[in-house]
Amino acid sequence: MNSDPPAPLSEKYETLYADVALNLPLDTIYQYSVPEEMKASLRCGNLVRVPIRNRSADGCILGLSHEKKCRSPRPINRILTPGFHIPQELIDLALWISDYYLCSPGEALHCVSFIGFNDCRHKSEKWVFLVVEKEPPVLPPRQSEVWDLLGKKPGKRMKYRDLLDTLGVSPSVVQGLFSKGLVRFEDSIVDRKDGYPGDPLQLDPHVLNDHQSSSFEKIRGAIREDRYETFLLCGVTGSGKTEIYLQALESVFHKGRQGIVLVPEIALTPQTVERFRGRFGERIGVYHSHLSLGQKYDMWRGIREGRIQALVGARSAVFAPFPKLGLIVVDEEHESTYKQNETPRYHARDVAVMRASRLGATVILGSATPSLEAFHNAQTGKFTLLTLPERIRKTSLPSVTLVDMGKEMEEKKTIGIFSRELETGIRRRLDRGEQVILFLNRRGFANFLMCPSCNRAIQCEHCDVTMTYHKVGQRLMCHYCGMTKKIPEECPHCGKKGLMALGIGTQRLEDELEAKFPGARILRLDSDTLGSRGAFLKKWKAITSGDVDILFGTQILAKGFDLAPVTLVGVISADNSLFLPDFRSAERTFSLLTQVSGRSGRGDKPGEVIIQTFLPKHYSIVDALAQDYAIFAKREFKNRKALRFPPFYRLLSVLFQGKDKNLTRERIRRFGNILRVLRNRLRLKSVSILGPAPSPIGKLGDRYRFRLLLRAEKTGDLKRILKAGMEKYHSLKLKGPCRITIDVDPQDLL
Repeated sequence: MNSDPPAPLSEKYETLYADVALNLPLDTIYQYSVPEEMKASLRCGNLVRVPIRNRSADGCILGLSHEKKCRSPRPINRILTPGFHIPQELIDLALWISDYYLCSPGEALHCVSFIGFNDCRHKSEKWVFLVVEKEPPVLPPRQSEVWDLLGKKPGKRMKYRDLLDTLGVSPSVVQGLFSKGLVRFEDSIVDRKDGYPGDPLQLDPHVLNDHQSSSFEKIRGAIREDRYETFLLCGVTGSGKTEIYLQALESVFHKGRQGIVLVPEIALTPQTVERFRGRFGERIGVYHSHLSLGQKYDMWRGIREGRIQALVGARSAVFAPFPKLGLIVVDEEHESTYKQNETPRYHARDVAVMRASRLGATVILGSATPSLEAFHNAQTGKFTLLTLPERIRKTSLPSVTLVDMGKEMEEKKTIGIFSRELETGIRRRLDRGEQVILFLNRRGFANFLMCPSCNRAIQCEHCDVTMTYHKVGQRLMCHYCGMTKKIPEECPHCGKKGLMALGIGTQRLEDELEAKFPGARILRLDSDTLGSRGAFLKKWKAITSGDVDILFGTQILAKGFDLAPVTLVGVISADNSLFLPDFRSAERTFSLLTQVSGRSGRGDKPGEVIIQTFLPKHYSIVDALAQDYAIFAKREFKNRKALRFPPFYRLLSVLFQGKDKNLTRERIRRFGNILRVLRNRLRLKSVSILGPAPSPIGKLGDRYRFRLLLRAEKTGDLKRILKAGMEKYHSLKLKGPCRITIDVDPQDLL
């Protein structure tokens, strides 16, 4: 009997093959041969560049074997980002995303990868060191200057570029010293900083109140036992949820594990980073889409080397490749921004829960207004509900006043931006040196331009929406496709002059504030003013340093800002989101009003909220006025159950888009017929097929849009019929381009 150990596969067989997933909307896994020089270093999760047809593409290795699966596998071109690989745990998560959200494995892996499918390198700086062991001979004057300067520097070293710039010498002068053995060169790796400062360390955690302590002990119990559990931390605004996050993360660190803290907006990152770095220092990293590729690569290096033990970031930070992940926090979990609006259309909250369940990690979902899906999961026992019913500073919630703008208009015989009550409230705060937040969820100067002669508005030529008037630059802009054009002197429909600007946006609000409160320091926050990477950091410094009296803007202001000096919040128009043709419009209105109201009175002084509305009796506004989430949820659950909508049923959206309106309509009708035949054949009577129908926004970017909605109690039934339907539809090989977008658990049906 032969007792020799088996030879390595690379010795027993001549050729090694790699299965590669490419970032393409195809389920195909391609096989390539591995060149001899790569065999020793290649592993699953590596990024590679490979040939495909007559071009190159980048992908991720899913498997290695000696089994040849195709006729003539072509060789891999090269490995991308040497040393980087996607861990097996994240590969498995990507394959779940691919299956659940109905995208290709390559698209899911590209999303999960910390650096995408890119080729990255570290950044290095060249240093010059004085070789102190040697006595300097007689040197030429310029070399002598270099010698003398290096000798005066700490460590007898300088950055090469700084040395040249300081003395104005040429590289040949320093090279001459190197040739004589008097200096040496050394490259040093430099981290590309994220640009977020941290407060000085404040190691002592705050003392928790009784409600906080009770919630934290339950969370800490799961962390100590390395047990998966999802906690829904439902606390009123200002109730101290962040302190629980901080102490939970500290417990995770004591276990030798790492954590992720998700925030819904990049704009919230500075405030959150300040708090977490203030407690844990440089162990906290930052990750979001505005970082450069080099910064993301350096962040990955910090995680690999153990220097970074927790990450604060937006949606994609959920994929941070920590080797021992123990905690994922999803702050303001109700926010729709956690849902990706491009393939793969994953929801970060649901991905966080799935990832944690596989790793034995703890999840904290925090919100003052939980999504109805999360609250339903808590009621049915899937999540553990924890409540924080009072503010930590023992201050009461702000008083809320509702202003009926219909009555205001009747009394004043005109309608302005500010009611008398709101204008008086603003003046009172300015006199007392307190801060004011004004909320208006509409960019631009006016909603649209309308012709009083023919009563038609100016629409985007490429989309089925009106163009928004922006006073800055005197232009009209489509907020969907980005098209801009100059304001016409006459109506493009009837040729008459005298176009009227109707509605209000943040730019007009800015003009009104400057006119009514000329001495006030005002600051606008909306996507028009936050274009560059560092724009928000500059504005945040102005806000926190007390250089702003009135802060106003769009929904970004409702997402977790904690500003103690703010004592008045004014909602210019509470009705905007109610008019959207979306079954979640009432939920979003309630959440938005409750959240923005919570920005007031978080310091020592009492807060006030003034809400202006034309619909004072709508239940979402009435319940927001009472700040009663439980009552609102009970009402909305009743409506959703009657309509068979989430959280009691699951939805799957199929959107067809094409430049030919009739062709696109005909294609989606044919697809709908295919699904109805399959529903009977597969005996899936539980699946409802709604539509097809034109989308509320019927045209975007020159593409007409039609939608089908599939509804069932189980997602599995929806995916089963959809996969069969797509297979049948594609087998028809219909001519003419038509883009199909599939969205599981859609958040946006416009």
